[in-house]
Amino acid sequence: MLLALPALALGRVVARADEADLEKQVQGVVAGAGDAVQASVWFGAPSGEPIYQRAADRAMPAASVVKTAILIELFAAHAGHLDDPLDAAVEAILSDDKHPAWAPFATAPRGEIRAALHAASVRTIGAIMMGSKRASNAVYNAAANLAIAALGGPAEVTAKILARDPAFGGVVVRRYMLTARTTGGDNEATPAALAAVLASIATGKVPGDVDAATVDAMAQAMMKTSDPALGTHRHKDGNLDSDPMVCLKTGFYVRKGKPPLVYVVGAMLPARPAGKRDDASRRLEKLTVAVQALLRARATRPGCCDAQVPAAGN
Repeated sequence: MLLALPALALGRVVARADEADLEKQVQGVVAGAGDAVQASVWFGAPSGEPIYQRAADRAMPAASVVKTAILIELFAAHAGHLDDPLDAAVEAILSDDKHPAWAPFATAPRGEIRAALHAASVRTIGAIMMGSKRASNAVYNAAANLAIAALGGPAEVTAKILARDPAFGGVVVRRYMLTARTTGGDNEATPAALAAVLASIATGKVPGDVDAATVDAMAQAMMKTSDPALGTHRHKDGNLDSDPMVCLKTGFYVRKGKPPLVYVVGAMLPARPAGKRDDASRRLEKLTVAVQALLRARATRPGCCDAQVPAAGN
Protein backbone atom coordinates (compact mmCIF):
# COMPACT_ATOMS: atom_id res chain seq x y z
CA MET A 1 0.00 0.00 0.00
CA LEU A 2 1.30 3.45 -0.90
CA LEU A 3 1.37 5.98 1.91
CA ALA A 4 0.74 9.66 1.21
CA LEU A 5 3.72 11.84 2.00
CA PRO A 6 3.14 14.94 4.14
CA ALA A 7 3.12 18.10 2.02
CA LEU A 8 6.41 19.37 3.48
CA ALA A 9 8.18 16.07 2.87
CA LEU A 10 6.78 15.89 -0.64
CA GLY A 11 8.00 19.43 -1.28
CA ARG A 12 11.50 18.43 -0.21
CA VAL A 13 11.46 15.40 -2.51
CA VAL A 14 10.37 17.55 -5.43
CA ALA A 15 13.02 20.19 -4.60
CA ARG A 16 15.76 17.55 -4.52
CA ALA A 17 14.56 16.15 -7.83
CA ASP A 18 14.52 19.64 -9.34
CA GLU A 19 18.04 20.33 -8.09
CA ALA A 20 19.29 17.02 -9.49
CA ASP A 21 17.73 17.87 -12.84
CA LEU A 22 19.28 21.35 -12.79
CA GLU A 23 22.67 19.88 -11.89
CA LYS A 24 22.41 17.53 -14.86
CA GLN A 25 21.59 20.44 -17.15
CA VAL A 26 24.43 22.58 -15.80
CA GLN A 27 26.86 19.70 -16.12
CA GLY A 28 25.81 19.29 -19.73
CA VAL A 29 26.55 22.95 -20.42
CA VAL A 30 29.95 22.74 -18.71
CA ALA A 31 30.89 19.58 -20.57
CA GLY A 32 29.88 21.18 -23.85
CA ALA A 33 32.38 24.01 -23.38
CA GLY A 34 35.15 21.75 -24.68
CA ASP A 35 37.71 22.91 -22.09
CA ALA A 36 38.63 21.83 -18.57
CA VAL A 37 36.36 24.53 -17.19
CA GLN A 38 35.64 24.97 -13.49
CA ALA A 39 32.12 26.29 -13.01
CA SER A 40 30.80 27.67 -9.71
CA VAL A 41 27.24 28.75 -8.94
CA TRP A 42 25.12 30.13 -6.10
CA PHE A 43 21.42 30.72 -6.74
CA GLY A 44 18.55 31.34 -4.37
CA ALA A 45 16.72 33.67 -2.03
CA PRO A 46 18.73 35.65 0.56
CA SER A 47 17.58 33.46 3.46
CA GLY A 48 17.35 29.72 3.80
CA GLU A 49 18.96 27.05 1.68
CA PRO A 50 19.91 28.01 -1.89
CA ILE A 51 17.84 26.62 -4.71
CA TYR A 52 21.04 25.44 -6.36
CA GLN A 53 24.75 25.67 -5.71
CA ARG A 54 27.84 24.22 -7.28
CA ALA A 55 31.33 24.64 -5.77
CA ALA A 56 30.01 27.81 -4.14
CA ASP A 57 32.82 27.90 -1.56
CA ARG A 58 35.60 27.65 -4.15
CA ALA A 59 37.57 30.89 -4.47
CA MET A 60 38.03 32.17 -7.99
CA PRO A 61 39.42 35.35 -9.59
CA ALA A 62 36.81 38.03 -9.00
CA ALA A 63 37.43 40.38 -11.96
CA SER A 64 35.09 43.39 -11.83
CA VAL A 65 32.41 41.71 -9.70
CA VAL A 66 34.58 42.49 -6.66
CA LYS A 67 33.46 46.09 -7.17
CA THR A 68 30.08 45.36 -5.57
CA ALA A 69 31.73 44.75 -2.19
CA ILE A 70 33.91 47.84 -2.70
CA LEU A 71 30.75 49.85 -3.50
CA ILE A 72 29.23 48.89 -0.15
CA GLU A 73 32.29 50.12 1.72
CA LEU A 74 32.56 53.34 -0.29
CA PHE A 75 28.91 54.33 0.15
CA ALA A 76 28.75 53.22 3.79
CA ALA A 77 31.82 55.37 4.56
CA HIS A 78 30.10 58.42 3.01
CA ALA A 79 26.49 57.82 4.06
CA GLY A 80 24.57 61.08 4.01
CA HIS A 81 27.18 62.70 1.76
CA LEU A 82 26.93 60.69 -1.45
CA ASP A 83 26.47 63.80 -3.55
CA ASP A 84 29.60 65.44 -2.15
CA PRO A 85 33.03 65.00 -3.73
CA LEU A 86 35.51 62.72 -2.00
CA ASP A 87 37.80 64.53 0.43
CA ALA A 88 40.94 66.54 -0.37
CA ALA A 89 43.18 63.53 0.14
CA VAL A 90 41.54 61.92 -2.89
CA GLU A 91 42.36 64.91 -5.07
CA ALA A 92 45.97 64.45 -3.96
CA ILE A 93 45.80 60.82 -5.04
CA LEU A 94 44.41 61.87 -8.43
CA SER A 95 47.36 64.19 -9.04
CA ASP A 96 50.04 61.76 -7.81
CA ASP A 97 51.49 59.85 -10.79
CA LYS A 98 53.43 57.61 -8.40
CA HIS A 99 50.38 56.38 -6.52
CA PRO A 100 49.88 52.61 -7.14
CA ALA A 101 46.28 53.25 -8.20
CA TRP A 102 47.59 54.81 -11.45
CA ALA A 103 50.36 52.31 -12.22
CA PRO A 104 48.25 50.43 -14.82
CA PHE A 105 47.51 53.56 -16.86
CA ALA A 106 49.67 55.18 -19.51
CA THR A 107 50.10 58.96 -19.67
CA ALA A 108 47.28 59.67 -22.14
CA PRO A 109 44.48 57.90 -20.18
CA ARG A 110 45.57 59.64 -16.98
CA GLY A 111 44.51 62.98 -18.40
CA GLU A 112 41.11 61.55 -19.34
CA ILE A 113 40.77 59.94 -15.91
CA ARG A 114 41.56 63.13 -14.04
CA ALA A 115 39.16 65.15 -16.15
CA ALA A 116 36.36 62.64 -15.55
CA LEU A 117 36.90 62.06 -11.82
CA HIS A 118 38.06 65.46 -10.59
CA ALA A 119 35.51 66.68 -8.02
CA ALA A 120 33.20 63.78 -8.90
CA SER A 121 30.66 62.90 -6.23
CA VAL A 122 30.77 59.63 -4.33
CA ARG A 123 27.55 58.60 -6.08
CA THR A 124 29.05 59.30 -9.51
CA ILE A 125 32.24 57.38 -8.75
CA GLY A 126 30.14 54.42 -7.64
CA ALA A 127 27.98 54.52 -10.76
CA ILE A 128 31.03 54.72 -13.05
CA MET A 129 32.86 51.81 -11.43
CA MET A 130 29.72 49.67 -11.48
CA GLY A 131 29.07 50.42 -15.15
CA SER A 132 25.67 52.11 -14.78
CA LYS A 133 27.18 55.45 -15.84
CA ARG A 134 28.96 55.23 -19.18
CA ALA A 135 32.68 55.81 -19.28
CA SER A 136 35.73 54.52 -21.12
CA ASN A 137 37.31 51.33 -19.82
CA ALA A 138 40.15 53.37 -18.32
CA VAL A 139 37.81 55.68 -16.39
CA TYR A 140 35.58 52.73 -15.39
CA ASN A 141 38.48 50.93 -13.74
CA ALA A 142 40.15 54.09 -12.44
CA ALA A 143 36.95 54.95 -10.55
CA ALA A 144 37.24 51.64 -8.71
CA ASN A 145 40.92 52.32 -8.03
CA LEU A 146 40.05 55.73 -6.63
CA ALA A 147 37.47 54.10 -4.35
CA ILE A 148 40.03 51.52 -3.17
CA ALA A 149 42.60 54.24 -2.53
CA ALA A 150 40.06 56.40 -0.67
CA LEU A 151 39.27 53.45 1.58
CA GLY A 152 42.95 52.96 2.45
CA GLY A 153 44.19 50.52 -0.19
CA PRO A 154 43.51 46.86 -1.03
CA ALA A 155 44.42 45.38 2.38
CA GLU A 156 42.29 47.91 4.25
CA VAL A 157 39.34 47.35 1.91
CA THR A 158 39.58 43.60 2.53
CA ALA A 159 39.61 44.18 6.29
CA LYS A 160 36.54 46.44 6.06
CA ILE A 161 34.64 43.86 3.97
CA LEU A 162 35.37 41.08 6.48
CA ALA A 163 34.52 43.30 9.46
CA ARG A 164 31.15 44.19 7.94
CA ASP A 165 29.94 40.60 7.81
CA PRO A 166 31.80 37.28 8.19
CA ALA A 167 29.65 35.98 5.31
CA PHE A 168 31.48 38.47 3.07
CA GLY A 169 34.84 36.99 4.10
CA GLY A 170 35.35 35.08 0.86
CA VAL A 171 35.86 38.41 -0.93
CA VAL A 172 39.53 39.45 -0.99
CA VAL A 173 40.94 42.61 -2.61
CA ARG A 174 44.69 42.28 -3.19
CA ARG A 175 45.34 44.64 -6.09
CA TYR A 176 44.10 47.71 -7.90
CA MET A 177 42.15 47.15 -11.11
CA LEU A 178 44.25 46.43 -14.22
CA THR A 179 47.49 45.90 -12.26
CA ALA A 180 49.40 42.68 -12.91
CA ARG A 181 47.56 39.76 -11.37
CA THR A 182 50.85 38.35 -10.15
CA THR A 183 51.63 41.49 -8.14
CA GLY A 184 50.64 40.67 -4.59
CA GLY A 185 48.05 38.11 -5.65
CA ASP A 186 44.73 38.27 -7.44
CA ASN A 187 41.42 39.66 -6.28
CA GLU A 188 39.28 36.66 -5.39
CA ALA A 189 35.82 35.74 -4.20
CA THR A 190 33.70 32.69 -3.57
CA PRO A 191 30.22 32.58 -5.12
CA ALA A 192 28.73 32.16 -1.64
CA ALA A 193 30.41 35.34 -0.38
CA LEU A 194 29.40 37.30 -3.49
CA ALA A 195 25.84 36.06 -3.01
CA ALA A 196 25.88 37.36 0.57
CA VAL A 197 27.12 40.76 -0.63
CA LEU A 198 24.41 40.94 -3.28
CA ALA A 199 21.71 39.71 -0.89
CA SER A 200 22.47 42.51 1.57
CA ILE A 201 21.75 45.09 -1.12
CA ALA A 202 18.78 43.18 -2.54
CA THR A 203 17.04 43.05 0.84
CA GLY A 204 18.03 46.57 1.88
CA LYS A 205 19.82 45.16 4.93
CA VAL A 206 23.53 45.87 4.70
CA PRO A 207 25.18 44.99 8.03
CA GLY A 208 26.68 47.79 10.09
CA ASP A 209 23.53 49.91 10.54
CA VAL A 210 23.70 51.33 7.02
CA ASP A 211 20.58 53.42 6.46
CA ALA A 212 17.96 52.47 3.87
CA ALA A 213 18.64 55.47 1.60
CA THR A 214 22.32 54.57 1.35
CA VAL A 215 21.56 50.93 0.59
CA ASP A 216 19.06 51.98 -2.07
CA ALA A 217 21.78 54.19 -3.59
CA MET A 218 24.01 51.12 -3.78
CA ALA A 219 21.34 49.31 -5.78
CA GLN A 220 20.82 52.35 -8.00
CA ALA A 221 24.57 52.39 -8.79
CA MET A 222 24.32 48.91 -10.27
CA MET A 223 23.32 48.21 -13.85
CA LYS A 224 19.59 47.77 -14.31
CA THR A 225 17.37 45.92 -16.74
CA SER A 226 13.75 44.81 -16.52
CA ASP A 227 12.82 41.14 -16.71
CA PRO A 228 9.18 40.56 -17.76
CA ALA A 229 8.84 37.53 -15.49
CA LEU A 230 11.13 38.32 -12.56
CA GLY A 231 11.01 42.10 -12.20
CA THR A 232 13.85 44.57 -11.74
CA HIS A 233 17.24 43.05 -12.49
CA ARG A 234 20.34 44.60 -10.90
CA HIS A 235 23.61 43.10 -12.04
CA LYS A 236 27.40 43.27 -12.32
CA ASP A 237 29.49 41.14 -14.68
CA GLY A 238 33.22 40.63 -14.98
CA ASN A 239 35.81 38.84 -17.05
CA LEU A 240 39.56 38.40 -17.30
CA ASP A 241 41.28 37.42 -20.54
CA SER A 242 44.68 36.73 -18.97
CA ASP A 243 45.41 33.43 -17.25
CA PRO A 244 43.53 32.04 -15.51
CA MET A 245 40.70 33.21 -17.75
CA VAL A 246 37.40 33.82 -16.01
CA CYS A 247 33.87 35.03 -16.77
CA LEU A 248 31.36 35.92 -14.06
CA LYS A 249 27.75 37.02 -14.00
CA THR A 250 26.22 38.21 -10.73
CA GLY A 251 23.09 40.03 -9.68
CA PHE A 252 19.62 39.82 -8.22
CA TYR A 253 15.99 40.07 -9.27
CA VAL A 254 13.58 42.16 -7.18
CA ARG A 255 10.27 40.32 -7.41
CA LYS A 256 7.00 41.93 -6.37
CA GLY A 257 5.58 40.30 -3.25
CA LYS A 258 8.29 37.64 -3.18
CA PRO A 259 11.84 37.51 -1.84
CA PRO A 260 14.54 38.67 -4.25
CA LEU A 261 16.52 36.03 -6.11
CA VAL A 262 20.30 36.24 -6.07
CA TYR A 263 22.62 34.54 -8.52
CA VAL A 264 26.35 34.17 -9.02
CA VAL A 265 27.64 32.23 -12.03
CA GLY A 266 31.37 31.86 -12.60
CA ALA A 267 33.43 29.92 -15.12
CA MET A 268 37.20 29.67 -14.96
CA LEU A 269 39.74 28.08 -17.28
CA PRO A 270 42.60 27.21 -14.89
CA ALA A 271 45.03 26.22 -17.64
CA ARG A 272 46.18 28.22 -20.65
CA PRO A 273 43.77 27.53 -23.52
CA ALA A 274 45.07 25.25 -26.24
CA GLY A 275 43.57 27.27 -29.08
CA LYS A 276 42.90 30.94 -29.70
CA ARG A 277 42.33 33.02 -26.58
CA ASP A 278 39.39 34.87 -28.13
CA ASP A 279 37.68 31.57 -28.85
CA ALA A 280 38.22 30.40 -25.28
CA SER A 281 36.85 33.69 -23.94
CA ARG A 282 33.74 33.33 -26.09
CA ARG A 283 33.22 29.77 -24.80
CA LEU A 284 33.33 31.00 -21.20
CA GLU A 285 30.88 33.78 -22.01
CA LYS A 286 28.55 31.35 -23.75
CA LEU A 287 28.74 28.95 -20.80
CA THR A 288 27.85 31.56 -18.17
CA VAL A 289 25.01 32.91 -20.30
CA ALA A 290 23.61 29.39 -20.71
CA VAL A 291 23.83 28.59 -17.00
CA GLN A 292 22.21 31.91 -16.10
CA ALA A 293 19.40 31.07 -18.52
CA LEU A 294 18.89 27.71 -16.78
CA LEU A 295 18.65 29.45 -13.41
CA ARG A 296 16.19 31.98 -14.78
CA ALA A 297 14.05 29.20 -16.25
CA ARG A 298 14.02 27.48 -12.86
CA ALA A 299 13.05 30.74 -11.16
CA THR A 300 10.07 31.29 -13.46
CA ARG A 301 8.54 27.91 -12.67
CA PRO A 302 5.36 28.08 -10.55
CA GLY A 303 6.05 27.87 -6.83
CA CYS A 304 9.71 28.86 -6.94
CA CYS A 305 10.47 30.71 -3.66
CA ASP A 306 6.94 32.04 -3.30
CA ALA A 307 7.11 32.99 0.39
CA GLN A 308 5.58 36.41 0.82
CA VAL A 309 8.16 38.75 2.29
CA PRO A 310 8.81 42.47 1.91
CA ALA A 311 11.57 43.22 -0.59
CA ALA A 312 13.69 46.32 -0.95
CA GLY A 313 12.35 48.91 -3.36
CA ASN A 314 15.47 48.94 -5.49
